[in-house]
Amino acid sequence: MGRVEEAFLGGRAHPQRTEPAAAGAVTAFDRGAAWARDVLLPAVERANGELGAHGVQFRVDTNLDPRSTNHAHVDVWIAPTSEPSGGAPHGLRHSINVRDGREVWLYRHGDAGQLLGTVDEMTTEACETLLARAAGDYARTMG
Repeated sequence: MGRVEEAFLGGRAHPQRTEPAAAGAVTAFDRGAAWARDVLLPAVERANGELGAHGVQFRVDTNLDPRSTNHAHVDVWIAPTSEPSGGAPHGLRHSINVRDGREVWLYRHGDAGQLLGTVDEMTTEACETLLARAAGDYARTMG
């Protein structure tokens, strides 16, 4: 048996102990991820419910894992529904980042970041407005 396999099997047989997070302790990352899950992603689902009849929908790529990034973020772009769910972006990719668990920023290719507001200000309605602007950007690229 090779060293890598031994380490893998040994690690599975004797997992490292981890201490649970303090009860009630909410990190900045957790606040940002909760906002993305509870406000932004449901707004995207509602938008897709309406856009699906028109042959397009928002595609989503999320990173809500604190082990891989220092802030929660969600990328959205529009693609035809006829393409596989991993289809290449047709519309401009909009990267929505929650910095410090409070500030919601929008990044688009070629543009400087834009502060949209705080997680408290970026309500469902504000997210729907953001998505409508993204759809408008897509429509302009289609001519």
